[in-house]
Amino acid sequence: MATTGAQKYNILPQILSSLAVSFGACNVGAWLSFSSVALPKMILESENFNKSKGVEEDLFVVDLHVGSWIVSLFFLGTIIGCLTGGPLNHKLGPRRVFLCCAPIAALTWVMIALSHRVWVVYLARIMSGFLFGTFQANGKVYNAEIAHPDLRGSLGTMISNMAALGTVYTFVLGYFISSWRVIAWLLILPSIILGVAVFFAPDSPYWLLEKGREEEARKSLSILRGKHYDIETEFQEMLTKKKAKDPNKSVISILLSKLFFQPFIRIGSLMVITQWAGINVVASYMINIFQDSGISISPEAAPILVSVIQLALSMVSTLILRVSPRKPLFLACAFFILLGQLTLGTHAFLTDGLSKDDSSPYGWIPVLAVTVVQSSRTVGFMAVIQLLIAESFPTQIRSYSSGICGSITAINQFGTTKLYPYFLDKIGFPATFWMYAGVMVVLIIYGSVSIPENKGQS
Repeated sequence: MATTGAQKYNILPQILSSLAVSFGACNVGAWLSFSSVALPKMILESENFNKSKGVEEDLFVVDLHVGSWIVSLFFLGTIIGCLTGGPLNHKLGPRRVFLCCAPIAALTWVMIALSHRVWVVYLARIMSGFLFGTFQANGKVYNAEIAHPDLRGSLGTMISNMAALGTVYTFVLGYFISSWRVIAWLLILPSIILGVAVFFAPDSPYWLLEKGREEEARKSLSILRGKHYDIETEFQEMLTKKKAKDPNKSVISILLSKLFFQPFIRIGSLMVITQWAGINVVASYMINIFQDSGISISPEAAPILVSVIQLALSMVSTLILRVSPRKPLFLACAFFILLGQLTLGTHAFLTDGLSKDDSSPYGWIPVLAVTVVQSSRTVGFMAVIQLLIAESFPTQIRSYSSGICGSITAINQFGTTKLYPYFLDKIGFPATFWMYAGVMVVLIIYGSVSIPENKGQS
């Protein structure tokens, strides 16, 4: 139970509702890390096929360049999902969107598990990317709209916490299970939990008000705040915001106005620069990166260590965001990501040409560097960006704006993940990560002058 003035509201219903839709992020964590787990296994399977000349139906000719399509096509689907997620939110509401997407998410894993051609995996990745885009356009919005202003920052981190949990689950499966098909079967579980949990969650009171369903909105808000909380003051504020909207202004007209473009230019630019700093490359190719950097422990075991630390710190980030100003937190996390990327590149450069025995005493350094990158991304980096998207746009276009920002990001995610093997071939591993570090310097400078401080605002 939390208090605001003389009011008492129940935290638990808001946490459970946020947790329900955030199982979508658990699926996202699995989708993003599956490529890292599956690609080495697919490449090994292809090499073994070439040696043994196995059954043609089981042929998977996969190398790192083919694998880059498996990674990047996910983000191609995300572009479409982000653009359609807003209209779906407006029509169905965020809760029903998640309810409809859960069985399709399960289907993508079935397709991968049963596939005997690479193009089937491509199609499943595009479909899962579409769902990711839909989740992006709805998850952050739902969490922001059900949360009391005092809890908005904390619940906003729920998405990153659950994404980290999905990542841990996937890497643990990858370590203990040799077949990427069996891993795909087991990754259906988060989709099942998502469908069941969201079924019992309440609709967003803001969405219900937008649809003119005031009594249902009042009931939803009452469920979210608890029976000891008088919802009238907050509910009247919601009604005032709704009535303050110009009825002559359509969604399109607002999207073409400065109400959209001012925050979009600021946040959209931030998200674009973020992707070219290699944020998703590390997550999508983690095991390959560990193999290339010559770590002293198993490349399959190291991601478990990284993701467990990432998960633990993501839970701490909920508390950090409640007390920390967002801009300093974002810039501090960006600086640590910069250090991690510099370390990865420099370690690879200095150990190039050394024998395994000579380089093994320093094999822990890449693990530490990747841990710093992934943990900093979770603790405050992506969490602050998600909160900026949820809070910077008017309620009427919030889901549309989130989708548009997500699609711009996905275009660049597609480019960065597809080009990673090309960068390795042309400029090498060290220079690739030095390049990412250079982009992160630009991001720090831009973030220091562009990020607003919205903490504590309703």
